[in-house]
Amino acid sequence: MLLVSSLYSENNTTLEEILLFKTEHNFSLTEVKKEFDSFRKIAKNEKIENKEQHYWIRVKLNKEMETGMYLVAYGMVEFDVSSFSKEQSMYKLDEIGVHKFSFFYNKEQDEKYYYFHLDESSFGFYLNRPIVIVTMKKFMSETEEYFSYLVFCGLILGIVLMAGLYNLFIYYYNREKSFLYYALMQFFMVSILLFVTGLIADSKENFQIYNFLSLLTALFGTFFVREFFDTSKYLPRMDKFLHLYIWLIVMDFAYNSIVSRSLIESFSLYSIFGFAYLIVAYLRLKQGFQPAKFFLIGWSTLILSLFLLEYFEEYLFFSLLLIGSPIEAILLAVALAYNIKLTANEKEQQKEMLVHQSKLASMGEMIGNIAHQWRQPLSHLSYSVMNIEDAFKHNALDEKYLNQKVEEANRQIEFMSQTIDDFRDFYALSKKRESFSLAEATQNVLEIMAHALKEKDIEVELSVFADASIDNYKNEYKQVLLNLIANAKDVLVERSVESPKIFIMIRHNLVLLSDNAGGIKENDINKIFEPYFTTKEESSGIGLYMSKMIIEKNMNGELTVSNDDSGAVFQIIFY
Repeated sequence: MLLVSSLYSENNTTLEEILLFKTEHNFSLTEVKKEFDSFRKIAKNEKIENKEQHYWIRVKLNKEMETGMYLVAYGMVEFDVSSFSKEQSMYKLDEIGVHKFSFFYNKEQDEKYYYFHLDESSFGFYLNRPIVIVTMKKFMSETEEYFSYLVFCGLILGIVLMAGLYNLFIYYYNREKSFLYYALMQFFMVSILLFVTGLIADSKENFQIYNFLSLLTALFGTFFVREFFDTSKYLPRMDKFLHLYIWLIVMDFAYNSIVSRSLIESFSLYSIFGFAYLIVAYLRLKQGFQPAKFFLIGWSTLILSLFLLEYFEEYLFFSLLLIGSPIEAILLAVALAYNIKLTANEKEQQKEMLVHQSKLASMGEMIGNIAHQWRQPLSHLSYSVMNIEDAFKHNALDEKYLNQKVEEANRQIEFMSQTIDDFRDFYALSKKRESFSLAEATQNVLEIMAHALKEKDIEVELSVFADASIDNYKNEYKQVLLNLIANAKDVLVERSVESPKIFIMIRHNLVLLSDNAGGIKENDINKIFEPYFTTKEESSGIGLYMSKMIIEKNMNGELTVSNDDSGAVFQIIFY
């Protein structure tokens, strides 16, 4: 925290010395004063570790200190005995993330040496500059700077918090686990920053909570890296390493629960494992995963900040996490947005491929229909040729008879040509809307399917209660209807239904297609529109999926299915 860092700076000249005395005896204040020569300098990174010992701090005031009000500030440690006199009017304050109290100092009367006995709550904390004394004027000056610092902290916390909420909302809509993991990581990061900024006061209990939050941040960060880069698929060796780190975090979580200490924190391993994230990102970038660029930039800033904080904290006047965290949050938001775009493009390509596969699948059905349509006119043409040949052999071929047979042949050829035109139009899936009659388009599809249905003795009943002219994609509607009729035909044939029938009903913008094949199994009905799901052998399983996609994505309609007493009922409604 900026205020505490400033108070604890080397420019603080109110104290000439701060010394430490450790003893196994429970001395009184009077007895400790007699141990004057037993006090020594505080060693670098000295820690209160032995609960069996008593720790006393002695400070010597600078001889230049003037009479007036002063403030004593102390961080993680707490004391239960001090040598301040009652006349010095101590007032304890615990308002802005650091313990402190004010006292009055009379240069002419009061002592230069003051003693503090550290209580049991100080156990486990370091003694680096445990106590400082500043003038009230200096404190008020630092307080003004502190409020500016609070605004800065609010901005940083807001950025990180919004990054978490942003990813949580994205997860709500697309259910990709990487967004959930990243959101949780950022929420725990906000909690850590509350400690880093000093907005949550230091204490032994809070230090254990801080370790828990750090471990949870690392845990969900690792989950995010595995999910975002799909390491199990693309980097199996690195995935094993990340699995090892996850287990280490879990074990350290249990260790911190027991002894209030984190091994990863103690050995400064967070940044070391953080570099593994960067290696994963680099390897995935080499594989062509472009969002890794933004990850590398953002997380490099965060990991570098963490590294400097872990290994060079004594040289820093504020936590670099306040810089690294928001930069990482912003760049990762870009990376995740870019990844969403890539995923959307990939899904679009898959959709186009499915459309193509659907066309190919229905094309086989169409070729069969063309064969059925052409079989009768080809037979007529064959008979006509045979009749002409036979008449020629018997000298009965006159102009009238020849013209009659030529006219019959031309009619059959015209019918065959019209059939080709019908099928060609069917596959010309124009992306231009046109106004068309549902009843007429439905009748066109039935004419195309007529011979295939007749061959299987399937009766079709079309009931038009109220026709509707809609402005939409005519041929796409015809393709969907063809798929539904073809599916109904296959089920009726497969189940050898007696007196097989297909019923089509049109009422305004509603089209119902049903059959008497007994319906769809309860276990299958909720999966019937999923891609590649099929209950038939030698079926691609994409016809119904593409039908639903066409109606709902392209034609602003809805395609649903249910069962009635006779069989399956498909409902198409246009909005």
